Amino acid sequence: MEPDNVLKFEYKELVRFTDNFSDSNYIGRFQFGKIYRGVFGEVYPIYMLVKMWEVPEIYNYKPGDDKVRLMEEVVLLRHEVVIKHPCMVKLYGYCFDDEHLGVIYSLKPFDSIYNLIPRDSFTWLQRIKSAFGLASLLKFLHAKNSTSYYAPFVVQNLDAAHIVLDEDYNPRLCDFGLICGGIFPDRRSYSGPLGCYGYIDVCASNTYDCSNKKDVFAFGVILLSLISKRVYTEEDRQSGFPTVYEWALGQCQAFESYSEMKDAKFSLVHKSMAYESEFCGKDGHKITMIALECVNRVQSERPAMKQVFRSLRKLEVVKNNADFVGANNKLLLRPCEITKNSC
Repeated sequence: MEPDNVLKFEYKELVRFTDNFSDSNYIGRFQFGKIYRGVFGEVYPIYMLVKMWEVPEIYNYKPGDDKVRLMEEVVLLRHEVVIKHPCMVKLYGYCFDDEHLGVIYSLKPFDSIYNLIPRDSFTWLQRIKSAFGLASLLKFLHAKNSTSYYAPFVVQNLDAAHIVLDEDYNPRLCDFGLICGGIFPDRRSYSGPLGCYGYIDVCASNTYDCSNKKDVFAFGVILLSLISKRVYTEEDRQSGFPTVYEWALGQCQAFESYSEMKDAKFSLVHKSMAYESEFCGKDGHKITMIALECVNRVQSERPAMKQVFRSLRKLEVVKNNADFVGANNKLLLRPCEITKNSC
């Protein structure tokens, strides 16, 4: 596959795009490095998201891993099927300059979901739009039928830090370092990390199978974070604090043990969002149960992403704000399948 329409940049150009990787352009870490805002040109600026690989400090790493990940990502993001979904980042270029490895996406980034989750300014409606778009993308990547040319993709390292929103709160998945299946059929098992801390499937913590239920679990964790305003930090990991999943499970068990109201509906939605105009009380319980079903300890009892997507469409906030959320967007709704020629 020839790299047409993909530009190769020198490291010094990325330095210029990001203002020497300034703090003001820094968005955050991803599993294998850092991501930044960038811009090229002044009269007709081209906005970009710049992702730079670094040797990871807390994940298993072998020399050459990042070079392989970069080149596989270039192949993935130029594939005729994958690029069709609006929630996949669009590849603009890459850097393979001595020890400096990076990719450049065509995107005017607002911020990562990870950074936005604790903020009061990140509204209920914006959170739902983010979750809806991500669910659509996973449904698309997991799709398969009897005529499929490619097996389904499994991301394997979903993380709130790997999802960047544009200024209209449309989510873009921006890391694929552990992706398997699809056009990578030989990567059925992987000897590196199992996923991202806080999002690793509790049922697959010691296996390297390419199961899409890993993505369902991680999506459930992200959904729990979005509705509860909780994130799992590196400091939490080092201190042995509960993950978002563990916290949610504890809250659920406590509710079942101590609730005196038979008709009470369990909800993990942060109380501050209950006062927002777009919030519907019934949705609080429903979306909590959707998330908890995704993180079910038994893999086989978790829903498929197409079922999760259908459940999200039934929320009042989605039905009442269909245009904003994307529920009327055919690119998000169509029954995409990973086929050789079309989607």
